[in-house]
Amino acid sequence: MRRACVAAARGRCCAAVTDPAPVPAPDRSPVAVTGARGFVAGRLLPRLAATGRPLVAIVRPGRDATTLAAAGVEVREADLDAPEPHAAAFAGCGAVVHLSGMAQATRLVPVLEQAGVARGVFVSSAGVYTKLASASADKKRRGEDVLRASRLAWTILRPSMIYGTPGDRNMARLLEWVRRFPVVVVPGDGSTPQQPVHVDDLVSAIVAALAQGHAGGRAYDVGGPDALPFRDVIRTCGAAMGRRPLVVPTPLGASHRAIVLLRRFGLPVPVRPEQVLRLAESKAVDIGPARRDLGFAPRSFEDGIRAEAAMLAGRG
Repeated sequence: MRRACVAAARGRCCAAVTDPAPVPAPDRSPVAVTGARGFVAGRLLPRLAATGRPLVAIVRPGRDATTLAAAGVEVREADLDAPEPHAAAFAGCGAVVHLSGMAQATRLVPVLEQAGVARGVFVSSAGVYTKLASASADKKRRGEDVLRASRLAWTILRPSMIYGTPGDRNMARLLEWVRRFPVVVVPGDGSTPQQPVHVDDLVSAIVAALAQGHAGGRAYDVGGPDALPFRDVIRTCGAAMGRRPLVVPTPLGASHRAIVLLRRFGLPVPVRPEQVLRLAESKAVDIGPARRDLGFAPRSFEDGIRAEAAMLAGRG
């Protein structure tokens, strides 16, 4: 501590001034990104590159990663469904962003610890909240449990339905449907709340979680700013495509049985029976903690889906 005497207009003042604490140097260790050829990674990698940290893309053996390499991303191969022989893929990395499935965490986490990875942002899913019997949700929950028991400084993000580009496999299909057909048949009455999150808003949450130490050891739900009835989601998609689709509710049980029967006969159907039943479960999530800790500020669904519809129109 140094002493600084300051003359005041009135009386005497002798103030103790504390030297500012040293600012820690920014972390420049490489960040490994799994699922690096996927939908979310395509938006995430440029954002991470802008932070100045080196990037390592983890891809399955034999996959074409020339685009990643051309963008200056180091490419390493690993089969994360059997990652034990591939600890070297994470060697030298200070952090990981895991996008390729929370179910893989049960086998991946020990590999990351062995490789000396200290920090990790793991993208799970709001689907872990389902009350239905779900093998996929059970695997995600087990992955989260393994992560909590690990030595990693972990953050879990649980996005709701992700949308935002023609590659999202969610809203892109609905947009294309309402463009082509005037009627949307909905299992149930269409009142169940949905809270889709734009992919770029999820990416912002990932970048913030990776940068902020206080997010370690915490899990956050990330969704849109508002929960909307499913029928309103459909109508908003229709408006974005210049359409006014007719929403036709159907009994949930009958719809589920029909999907089960069609799949039993090997006929192509756009949804799984579990997804039909989940239409009766609220998809609303609490984004308050993410707003507070990560500065999460998602765009409205109307704005996000309008932009995606414009992308689809540009491709057509």
